[in-house]
Amino acid sequence: MRPVLHRRTFGLGLTALLAAPATGYATAIPDLMDRPPPELEELKWYPPLRQAIQALINANGQYSEHYNASSPPYVVMDWNNMAIVGDVQQTLFLFMLEHFCFLMPAQKFRKLIHVHASSHPLPAPFTNMAGQPVAFPDLVADIVEDYSALAARYGHMPHPIAREALQDDPAMLAFRARMAFCHQAVAALHGPDAAQQWMIRLVAEQTQTDVIALSRAANEWCLGASIAAQKWVCPSTRPGKAGPVQVNVTQMLRLTPEMGNLLQILQEHGIDPIICSSALEDLVALFATSAEYGYNLRHEHVFGARLVERKGVMEPVEVPHYPFPAGVGKTELIRLHYEQKRKQPPLMIFAGEDSTANLLQSFPDTPLCCLINRQQSEDMQVFLRAAAQPPPTAVPRRLYLQGRDENTGEWRPHASSLLLGSSTPTLPT
Repeated sequence: MRPVLHRRTFGLGLTALLAAPATGYATAIPDLMDRPPPELEELKWYPPLRQAIQALINANGQYSEHYNASSPPYVVMDWNNMAIVGDVQQTLFLFMLEHFCFLMPAQKFRKLIHVHASSHPLPAPFTNMAGQPVAFPDLVADIVEDYSALAARYGHMPHPIAREALQDDPAMLAFRARMAFCHQAVAALHGPDAAQQWMIRLVAEQTQTDVIALSRAANEWCLGASIAAQKWVCPSTRPGKAGPVQVNVTQMLRLTPEMGNLLQILQEHGIDPIICSSALEDLVALFATSAEYGYNLRHEHVFGARLVERKGVMEPVEVPHYPFPAGVGKTELIRLHYEQKRKQPPLMIFAGEDSTANLLQSFPDTPLCCLINRQQSEDMQVFLRAAAQPPPTAVPRRLYLQGRDENTGEWRPHASSLLLGSSTPTLPT
């Protein structure tokens, strides 16, 4: 029998909950049977989804008669846009741009961001502010010119550099706009997984301690800031080869009390919650294992992207023989570490990332899949549209939608969502 975790609450805010849940000793079966099984708080779950989750937990957890402690059930969930609202990798990326937190020599930086370059002009809408086509090599040349100017001016200063020292620098404004523009172009041309890997490698030349400290600062900054779409614009004084560009970026990061409570209840029932995210593992673990944010998971149950480290410094190269945890790679990790060892598929899958479609497809025997109702890649839209349809008669629903209000960062007790800037609830179509 597993230790029983005592309940604790979970709240929004910069430091969420400062007290970790206490862990008791293994409890005898009669003690478990003497008290009712722990239940999910209502909070802002979509009620039919909450009821279905609770039913599966009750039927398969350690309060049930057929529970096998030597091969306990497990649940797989994304971190970005599932356990939290927003994306920790995107949050760090924007923070690094605004505070110029880069340590690579200019030529190494150039090689890194040029990895997906093509001599062909970028397709619409990736044009400059005059509506002219943008050639990727010209864009990269402009970014490197901005980077070199900033490195020469601020490279000796400790990172992160205060925004006040940078906000009026034309090179800084041009650099952040072009980098965000470039990231979105990579995502459009090569897919969200390639864009995620592109972002992750930008932490090269930093130590793990540096990256964790930057991520913590980025989290605190974004949790305390309003959720908003911003327009970053290249100053006309720095036209470069490609011409000035502009780009819209979204600043969004919030804790999710429903998921914090779910993680606690799963563990109280002896069910292992497993995080598998396409973000850098160190960033996810900072959030997922911390009592400060209220999630309190074990690090060995957190899987994310991993970079090679040499002498404590991160290289822009992924760890060999370890799948990148997106698409097929996410499925490979779960099969290797859990399905093969425990001889069972995930009990539930909670999907928020663009990269989870293969996982949903690969485990058809998983009885419940929760999908966050938000705009996603076409691969995920297939599942979102299916989840929005009424289930066939007499067939248990497998795909559920959970709605959220992107204007506040809170979930909604509905399947429909309010997209950022909208007050009209919508379902996938």
